[in-house]
Amino acid sequence: MRRPLPRVEVVVEPDTLERDARDSITGRVWLRDGSPESQADFPEVGWSDFPVRLLGAWSAELQRLVRTVPANETVARCRFMDGPYSFTVHAEQAGAWRIACVEERTEGEHAAGPSWLTDQAAFLDSVYRAARSVLFICDTRGWWNEETETLRRRLEAGSK
Repeated sequence: MRRPLPRVEVVVEPDTLERDARDSITGRVWLRDGSPESQADFPEVGWSDFPVRLLGAWSAELQRLVRTVPANETVARCRFMDGPYSFTVHAEQAGAWRIACVEERTEGEHAAGPSWLTDQAAFLDSVYRAARSVLFICDTRGWWNEETETLRRRLEAGSK
């Protein structure tokens, strides 16, 4: 029997969402490895960034990866907006993705962060769950803009 893969998830704290005068929505968002033995967070617990924009862009990249055949020849690059942080995702085996985190320090110099093998469906579900949570708060507060609509479209495309 195959052992379940560790769960990696996108963590958002919807109660931290704020909107500035330029209509940008910020809040806490980061990646977390759910393994009790090696739990790691990237870039760090409570990372403040632009969750609506990030989740829209990440959804697009991950959906492209899912549609690409063969997926093992394609890499999705997901960047954080604030700071030099990103992660790549590529298919490593059937139903499993390798997520490799990176800090881009200076031109050409990178510091490797955590790397996780995780279940593809569980990670995608985590992205969509985070998106629904963020959109719920935005809708409740009447915060509609191009970024919320882009995220909404990405969520609808991924749910099909």
